[in-house]
Order: sequence, then C-alpha cells, then structure tokens
Amino acid sequence: MTGLTATEFQALLPHFEPAFETYLGTRTIDGEPRTRRRYRAYVNGPLPTMADKLLFILSYVKHTPIQELQGQLFGMAQSNANTWIHLLHAVLNQALADQDLLPARTADELAALFTKHKPEVPSTSPLFGMMVLNGQSSVRKILSSRKNTTVARRSVTRSKTSL
Repeated sequence: MTGLTATEFQALLPHFEPAFETYLGTRTIDGEPRTRRRYRAYVNGPLPTMADKLLFILSYVKHTPIQELQGQLFGMAQSNANTWIHLLHAVLNQALADQDLLPARTADELAALFTKHKPEVPSTSPLFGMMVLNGQSSVRKILSSRKNTTVARRSVTRSKTSL
C-alpha cells in the first residue's frame, strides 16, 4: 500500500518521529509559526500513533488519491485530510533529507550526490557488457527525397460512407 516493505517502513519510522516533533515544535498543525503552547497529540485524533501518520502520508504519496478518498480511508473529513497531507508531506521530506534519501531535482544536485557517494568499486552493468559500440545504426533510414513519399495531403478527400 505504501511502496515500502515492512522492514523499510520500520526503518523509516525512527527518523520520521523526530522530524515530526521538530516541525511541530516551531509550527502549528496549520503551518503557522508556533507562539503559545506546545503540540500535544490527542488520544482520539484521526492519526493517533506515529505509524498511522507515516502510513497516511506514504499511502497518499504512493497513490495520490483525491483528498476526499484519503480522508475516508483514514476516517476524517476532506479539509482535515488536506491539513494532515500538507503537514506530513513536509515532515516526510525532512525525514528523508536527514538521511540523504531525497531525489535530486537539478543536475547540480545530482552531480553533488555522485561526488558525495562515489562507489569504491566501479559497477559494471551486465547490459553495458553485452552492448558493442557500432558506428552504424540498425534502423532503416527514411529518405525524404523520394517522389512517391506522401507527407501530408493538401486537400481533404471525403469518404463515400461519411455522407
């Protein structure tokens, strides 16, 4: 349902919890800066445990259902689901960033990831070993100078059956 195995889910959970607590230490559930009291989880809330929160956001990211359906799956209204989606998506991104697991969004970020995580042993893909460099392509070339090649018709030919 989430795209992760049970082992991967359990491995992500300890990183998700501190990211959640850090986020709610400075912001409210609605994303506003926190000025007054600390966050405290409600016992009868829609997502009572940290595993429920992680399951909620991972299932949303995996399947991207409409918020009405996501709310129905977890027993809450659409507006409540919207609030939790925005909050938990930021928390998930922070938890993944803390582990250097976020995907690269630009070419510079990708280059930085490659230099940071340079493999000791060069990996050789079995597909590259089977491929042979060749100057010729096996695809037949299309000749555009042929006289019998029709690219497009200039006039519309009506079918007799369409009348």
